[in-house]
Amino acid sequence: MRGLDTGRIDPRIVRVITVLALTVSLLIMVALPTAYFVAARVATDATLRARADSAASVMTDFVTRNPEHWMFENARIRGRLTAFVEPGAPEQWRVLDGRGSPAAVFGQAASSPAVTITADIYDSGVVTGQVQVSRSIQDIVGWTSFLAVIGIALAGGSFILLRSLPLRLLAESMERLAQFQARERERAAQLAQASKLAQLGELATGVAHELNQPLTAITLAAQNALKQVERGAVNQETLAARLDRIVQMARRASTVIDHMRVFGRMGGEPSGPIAIAAAVRGARDLLAFKLQRQHIVVEEVLPPDLPPVIGQAVPLEQVLVNLIGNACDAYGVAEEDDPARVVTVTAALEGDRVTLRVHDAAGGIPLDVLPRIFAPFFTTKPVGQGTGLGLSISYGIITDMGGTLAADSADGTTTFTITLPAAPDGAQPAAPDRSLPAA
Repeated sequence: MRGLDTGRIDPRIVRVITVLALTVSLLIMVALPTAYFVAARVATDATLRARADSAASVMTDFVTRNPEHWMFENARIRGRLTAFVEPGAPEQWRVLDGRGSPAAVFGQAASSPAVTITADIYDSGVVTGQVQVSRSIQDIVGWTSFLAVIGIALAGGSFILLRSLPLRLLAESMERLAQFQARERERAAQLAQASKLAQLGELATGVAHELNQPLTAITLAAQNALKQVERGAVNQETLAARLDRIVQMARRASTVIDHMRVFGRMGGEPSGPIAIAAAVRGARDLLAFKLQRQHIVVEEVLPPDLPPVIGQAVPLEQVLVNLIGNACDAYGVAEEDDPARVVTVTAALEGDRVTLRVHDAAGGIPLDVLPRIFAPFFTTKPVGQGTGLGLSISYGIITDMGGTLAADSADGTTTFTITLPAAPDGAQPAAPDRSLPAA
């Protein structure tokens, strides 16, 4: 059997269980011999009382018939009381006259410790003597001592059992809970990764558009440079400018690919300072084609002195992609002549936390739906257009960072509010600025 490991258990719980086990053990140790001793004494006293009272009744009848000389009738007294003596018992009987002098003594001397019971002898309603019976209780004391030893042994075993068993069960339960939580975290990470990849799939068209622009520019610049070479009219300055254009566009394409690669990788990055502005720009860049196609503008109201927050950069960007993307879906498809729609992203330092809000005016969320939007697999989108995991996973991501995510809807608007712990003064964001260069 494995040794008991209480390292994961709160020391206060260990102390409480130990005290309870010790208390129960002490009760067992004391109760067993005490209960026997009390029960044996009560039974002995009751038996002796009944026999003494019966003997006193016989003596009362004897005294009434011979009131003057009964105390001298030793043989007759012993003959009358022999029936009340228990053969072989460690007890002594004494009949005393009115002055306390023994009129008759018989039986074995009761060795200490002993119990003595007295019953009065009456003559015409007046006490004229007593019957005393003394019995040794050495046997009771001996059995009490034996049971005390048994009680100590039982108490020791009980203490070990009552302390170790609950602690072992608690330790095993906590171990199973830790394993369950680890599996749940792994499943949550897999779901988050699946949701992230689903978002990348939805953004594939925009990514293709973002890559097509620099690739087209690279192709045109290379073709023009090749024509110059074929004509033999190579202008060094013009050729250098075109090659520089090719390099810039290649870097732009590389930036898009790198952004997608980092966004799509499996989580596990350590917590650290994150620049809110960089996370917002990263989400905006991933959604650039979708925003442009639906005539949506992301307005950023971010104070220049806004401190970083503590968390992971890519998961925070995933949350913002989900919130801004949901706002785009809520606005719906735009016509060519439709005015631009706005998604506003604001942030402010409130105490020791940074509050980030994503606001849209796309019609709001029905009040009967609002309490359920963070439930897994709940979605209001048509079949095939949503997994119902985006907001649930976003809620879990923000919670794991030590923050909160809440939603509010009124007058046709929706606001998602994220709070995250602010980084300590002087902390520098670890995440690089991955915004795309201008075309």
